[in-house]
Amino acid sequence: MTAPRPALLAAIDRRLWRDLGFADPEPDILRFLPMIVVAWADGTIAEGEREQISEHAKDLSKPLQAWIEQRLLAPPGPYFRYQVAHLLTFLASVWPADSSEKHGWQQEADQWADEIIAEAGWLKRLFGGLSAERRQLADLRKVLSEGEILSSDRIWALAKGAHASFAPRHTAILQEEREQCLQALSITLEGPADSEAEAPASIAVAALSVTPRDLDLDPVRVTELLTRYSHVRENERWIVLAEEISRSGRPLTPRQRAELSAKLTQQLGHPFEEVPFAELAYLEDALAADAHWVSWLPGKLEELHIDRDWVIRKQVPGTFNAPRSEIIAMVDPKLVPGPRGLGFRVLDIQSRSPESPGRLRLASPVFLQEPPTVEAVDWVARHLPDMCDPCSQLVLDEATGTWMAEVHSHCPDAQSKKPEPLPEGRALLVPPWIWFRAARALNVRFFAGKRNVAA
Repeated sequence: MTAPRPALLAAIDRRLWRDLGFADPEPDILRFLPMIVVAWADGTIAEGEREQISEHAKDLSKPLQAWIEQRLLAPPGPYFRYQVAHLLTFLASVWPADSSEKHGWQQEADQWADEIIAEAGWLKRLFGGLSAERRQLADLRKVLSEGEILSSDRIWALAKGAHASFAPRHTAILQEEREQCLQALSITLEGPADSEAEAPASIAVAALSVTPRDLDLDPVRVTELLTRYSHVRENERWIVLAEEISRSGRPLTPRQRAELSAKLTQQLGHPFEEVPFAELAYLEDALAADAHWVSWLPGKLEELHIDRDWVIRKQVPGTFNAPRSEIIAMVDPKLVPGPRGLGFRVLDIQSRSPESPGRLRLASPVFLQEPPTVEAVDWVARHLPDMCDPCSQLVLDEATGTWMAEVHSHCPDAQSKKPEPLPEGRALLVPPWIWFRAARALNVRFFAGKRNVAA
């Protein structure tokens, strides 16, 4: 396989630094990243750990010190450890093996992260131990020792997905049970062969998860998570709640995991690398932003695919298939009002093509004030799990903001052959992370900040 182009490497470099909040590369920060990941591994950070990191950072420039202090005030979000792992793998791969610059920061970063564990304190070791911290450090060490940009599935997926002419493929394997639905969600990237004799390379990553059915989230827990992650980007905040939905179900048994893996491998035709749900979400967000690609495949009845050329959505009813060049996409300037403290953003996608006319409206909840109202939390606790159920589809009545209907898996599986849009004034109610990705893939600008609107 040929080495990646310098322009491609530069583009990956910029994006990975951008994900961490830097406009330009900041090599001086590299040795601090494993420390921060390890310190937050169990979701909390001790005062001694905070002081230890700050002491190491005292010789940095003021802006970099401020960046580190900001990461020590609150949990850095569900994507942070993956952003760090991707960046470190990339840099360890592209720098020459004998580079003193490469080995200098790697060795020091590893040593400092070890110090964080050694100095964590007797109380932390006594209650719960340090298993999470040790796992995070072991994962980072593996990334740094084995990472190769052409063989690391995750990095290669990011690179090829952002710059290749082919589109990633989304595959879903569902296994319905009485109380929950088991899912294997994967992204596959099939690269062009380097020669006629060589078969195309295929890379796949997948997350195995559980979605409980007819089970509400605990409103107290939802409030706790929303408060704890009020500082992170809105899409990451919702991903935290998505992880909570999966945790509220019964964990996958070894047999269930093996069955899902076998079915997915058979469907793909080649092995895949299993990643956590948050890492798959991070990859999908990157592909939507950089490759203008998003695919949503929650169940038998639904497929939404947006790429460089087409916007395709299939369901009974509501087929939508239009070339992207003929698409007008915008976010409605007014939110659809919901319960007190909650509104709904609507992404309107219209086709101007005479050959394939149609309209697709996607709605998603948004908090109108901080902290969220009791009514808003109760709505999310009740309905977000339903929105994640791969065998149901909620529909929003925009006139009232309250009417919803579900399309269950017993409906016909056959796809409609002609446009059958939903009635006027209705929008598909989709999970916020799906909504964000669709908007990014279509280059739609919208306000995603906090709204401090009085009740």
